[in-house]
Amino acid sequence: MPPELVDQTLDEAQFDDEPWIEPPIHIDYGTNVTLGPDVYINFNCVILDTCKVTIGARTLLGPNVSIYSGTHPIDPTIRNGTAGPEMGKEIHIEEDCWIGGNVVILPGVRIGKGATVGAGSVVTKDVAAFTVAAGNPAKMIRKIVTKMDPEQKVREDEDESTDAQVGAEEPMANGAGESKKSSST
Repeated sequence: MPPELVDQTLDEAQFDDEPWIEPPIHIDYGTNVTLGPDVYINFNCVILDTCKVTIGARTLLGPNVSIYSGTHPIDPTIRNGTAGPEMGKEIHIEEDCWIGGNVVILPGVRIGKGATVGAGSVVTKDVAAFTVAAGNPAKMIRKIVTKMDPEQKVREDEDESTDAQVGAEEPMANGAGESKKSSST
């Protein structure tokens, strides 16, 4: 922890980029989890970190997200209850992702930069960067059009009408569920 500053505003600003975790959270070991700056983890998250689990900067996890890097043999004679081996594979969630509520992420998965995983999905395979995936098992629904993706070569100087045509989104206005455009018309 940094030293406490006299000015409360400056003191609180020291934590602006720190991960924000809503309790309760349940983590198996805790030593194999790495969070990037400005990560948000909503309540009831479960992380079984038998292997490394990384969550990249500015990633948002909805409520009840479960991340399972551990697994067991499917052959019951080898599994042998709690006396059998525990295995696993690393899970990597890259930066700027949004993982919806009640998503389950299984061992060995990589979720690419800027991806969105729909609520209630079970992620069994990698999710490509800048895509929306959903379902059980999760499958790609569509590509996300964004200036953040260097492969899309979207020009910075495009006007607003072009942005609307390619799928650019606007933030909610006043938390009222309307975009800036619809609230001003």
